Amino acid sequence: MDTASNVMAVAGGDLNDLGTDADLLATAFGLPPDRSMAGLTALLGRHRGSLTRAVSSLLDGEVVLPGLGPRRRRCLVAALQLATRMSQQKISGRGALEHPASCNTYLQHHYRLQTREVFTCLFLNSRHQLLDCRDMFFGTLDSATVYPREVVATALRLGASAVIAAHNHPSGTLTPSAADLRLTERLRSALELLDMRLLDHLVVGQGDYLSMASEGIAGFPGEVLR
Repeated sequence: MDTASNVMAVAGGDLNDLGTDADLLATAFGLPPDRSMAGLTALLGRHRGSLTRAVSSLLDGEVVLPGLGPRRRRCLVAALQLATRMSQQKISGRGALEHPASCNTYLQHHYRLQTREVFTCLFLNSRHQLLDCRDMFFGTLDSATVYPREVVATALRLGASAVIAAHNHPSGTLTPSAADLRLTERLRSALELLDMRLLDHLVVGQGDYLSMASEGIAGFPGEVLR
């Protein structure tokens, strides 16, 4: 029996069918449905059905529900971190990153609870294998101040030969801004001075992404992570 089957057997049910979003939240936080369901349903309505914003408001204590204390919040944060690390191990062990989709699953986990923009860099060796993934800059809901020199300095410390840049759009839109495009060109120029390549810049939305390299924008020739 494989790992997924073992987990499902222990859980005593189908892990792909845990009910509505409110049911799923109650299960994830270990809340008694009879006392929390009305509050969770109202919370989702307040956030227009966004699980990301609903979970964030529960984790930061903005919303108080019966039975939801620090211990249960910590348990869910640990579970989310576990999913992120499992995803990072998967891309670390699969060899060269040859396509933006190789990074997307990990980045979706990585940005899952972010309500502000985060600029992230995946640093790669000469074989395009992952050396490290680091959040470099944090911004408001709409923007982040990014300094290419700090990306270059980190790449040098790690001995990287190439970089994949990424940032999230909490709004869910995948359209890069004019500032995103200018930053990409500045970052490419800074890396090229030290014989390092910027392979791509991914804009990550809610469940989807845009690859500037695939789209052939911001100076990319339309090639994908080659």
